[in-house]
Amino acid sequence: MIYRTMGIYNIEKEYSLALTTYLSEFKNNFSSSFVDLVQKELFKKSTDRLSLGKVYLVLSSNQKKPQSLLTKNQIAVRLDILFILCDYLDDVLDGDKVIALPKNELLINAMSLLFISIGELGELTKDYLDASKILYFLTESINGERFDFYSTLSKGSSAEVYFSKMLQKSIPLVQLAFYLACPDNDRIWKDCAQNLATAFQLQDDALDCMDTSKSDLALFKETLPFLKAIEYATINDNKIFLAIIENRLTDKDSLAFLAFYMEECGAVEYCFRAASLYFEEAFQILKSTTDISVEIFTLLKGYLKE
Repeated sequence: MIYRTMGIYNIEKEYSLALTTYLSEFKNNFSSSFVDLVQKELFKKSTDRLSLGKVYLVLSSNQKKPQSLLTKNQIAVRLDILFILCDYLDDVLDGDKVIALPKNELLINAMSLLFISIGELGELTKDYLDASKILYFLTESINGERFDFYSTLSKGSSAEVYFSKMLQKSIPLVQLAFYLACPDNDRIWKDCAQNLATAFQLQDDALDCMDTSKSDLALFKETLPFLKAIEYATINDNKIFLAIIENRLTDKDSLAFLAFYMEECGAVEYCFRAASLYFEEAFQILKSTTDISVEIFTLLKGYLKE
């Protein structure tokens, strides 16, 4: 949990107040089923889930910007809304059966709220940022999502493609949060954010490849866990694993074996270790940046490592 007091400013308390205000208006404009879905995700971010909106608040608390504390908290909530909506769209496009809402209902509501949130974010930041920059980050993320939609293992699959294309959907969203907090410091919003986003995505891909309810296995996504497992299976001549991939077998037993082997061969552990290295690189960039105080660095590192 982030707990920071700056005079009368407490991040947890102020974020919760901004969240409550947002939800009171949000409930009047969308269906109750969609409201319940988004509300649950927002409350998770206010308690036990990573909130990049709160990360933005911590970073921006160290910057001299023209916005009021109220405006900053409104920006933080809109950022978390954007991240939630992008996750929903990603799940729908991948065919993940994790959302208890009809696909078409989720899509129309998510797209509507997405455009509303982009407009609100632009309005909240218009006095010190060019709205085109916000659109740039979101466009880059959508382009990455488009690549991910068509992604499947092939002869051209490689770690280079994974890091240059597959990560494009998540890196710009994290960069957006960091840019809004520190627009004048590209070491933070570009390099630090890129390393953090890479670490987050590596962790997510490692977890998803062990979950047969997720689509990564059935779609044979060219994620790093898959690529490393193929490398290890080739070295160790694991014919079962390689045959499942070659023949695109998606029955229950085949998917279960894929998940088992990726953990057993060390591909999952490789990704977790790689994620740790990217986290440390991000923290080193933060620590060496004069714009960030020791207090902010300690606070942020503790929160991101929870």
